[in-house]
Amino acid sequence: MFRYLASYRFYTLAKIGFGLAYLWYIWDFFWIHFAIWNSQLGLLLIRATEPVFSGDPDLDVFLRSIALFFDRKTVVWIILLTSPLVVGFYLWGRRRWLQFAVGCWMSASIIAMTALIDFFHSTADVWVNFVFIAYSLTALVSSNEEWEKNESGFSLSKWKADPVLASTYASLVVLIQFSVYFFAGVNKLVDGWVPWTTGVAIQNLMAFDNSVHEFAQGTYVPYWLSLILCYVTLFQRLVVPFGFFFRRYRIWTVLILGTMHIGYAILMYVNLFPLIGIASLLMVLPSRTAPVLETSSRKPRRVKKAPKQIYRSTFAQGAVICLFIVCLFGECLRLTCSDAAPLEKTLLAVPNWRMFANGGATPNGEWRLILDTPGGEIDATEIALQPLPHLWRDRFYINMIYSDLLRRQGRPGTPVDRLVKATEKMYGARQLQLNGNPVILGAHFNFVVKTQTIRLPVVQRNPQGS
Repeated sequence: MFRYLASYRFYTLAKIGFGLAYLWYIWDFFWIHFAIWNSQLGLLLIRATEPVFSGDPDLDVFLRSIALFFDRKTVVWIILLTSPLVVGFYLWGRRRWLQFAVGCWMSASIIAMTALIDFFHSTADVWVNFVFIAYSLTALVSSNEEWEKNESGFSLSKWKADPVLASTYASLVVLIQFSVYFFAGVNKLVDGWVPWTTGVAIQNLMAFDNSVHEFAQGTYVPYWLSLILCYVTLFQRLVVPFGFFFRRYRIWTVLILGTMHIGYAILMYVNLFPLIGIASLLMVLPSRTAPVLETSSRKPRRVKKAPKQIYRSTFAQGAVICLFIVCLFGECLRLTCSDAAPLEKTLLAVPNWRMFANGGATPNGEWRLILDTPGGEIDATEIALQPLPHLWRDRFYINMIYSDLLRRQGRPGTPVDRLVKATEKMYGARQLQLNGNPVILGAHFNFVVKTQTIRLPVVQRNPQGS
């Protein structure tokens, strides 16, 4: 069975990066829960009393009870307060069955923190979850001896010696990362063939995508440069990842993709994505030495076979890992042309690597919520967004509203309708505090699609418009 050869130091640094990504994720979603508890964020969210996870009524009753249990304030606080301890055990890395439990806990807590608020997810969250699923799977199929030898936790003596690890965990992490990059390229060709192949995708993204930082948003990119960058991006996704599996190209692969992640971190609000990406790349960095047979003469001595034990795998290991690979790549292929089931989304088990896949063909724009009052029109956008947790994840909610507006999804009960109702309620309460007039005659949205400003009325709910 294929084992990835990784430097102990880079392997350890990668695990530190994964631990930081986990802590960042838990911290983000704690603040989202905190905003629900202590502000009016709950007014904006559709938190159904009977959420549908699978479509099977009996199974949904069971899953719903679990999701509601983990949504409790006490449970959220427990996950937050124990997260540094869990990461400490993960980095310590000893006792295979303990590490199996640690990996399961980390994956389960990631899912639990977001079971009922899943539209704040990013693609990077799925990547983080898969990393810890791979960790548990490695602990499950390894022997105690193999675990201590090739999946070691932090040790000062090993750090100084920097041995080469024939790691199953590194193998799975690299395969996950390969799927992220390669299928991101495939999805760009499937969903954004025209903008990516004609060279306008980079122009679109820099001009209109709200994931770009304010200092860079709207920057004009010359067509010739955009064309070059589009094909560089496709090359990075479709060709460069194969360098993971050839030792002589691994350093160049890391430099190319690492530079890409640093560029993303500088230019875009994709905070968790560069962290998990660079952490995974650390496992790809080649070690200074390779495990070769050492002999005292030029002729190989066949009797010395001990080093070959590094590569020994059981049938169970091979079968489980092959099944993981088939499921991962099979699911990636399926999701290029179909949607994931609700349960898959809830479990953060959707390897749908479509980062900027449409190349800005349907650009994100800016919407403004306007309230019609007896005193004239009021721009209530700031009031509408005040309940958000004010994290980088806010843009997922803002983009969801924008997408629903483009599709004219303003019916009662939809996110757009809840946003308008919540804004009207908050505006009315504010006016009463200021001894002002709380009457609202109606509401509409103004939003920009490229260079056009469009006025969209809200579906009328009652004659008073309140």
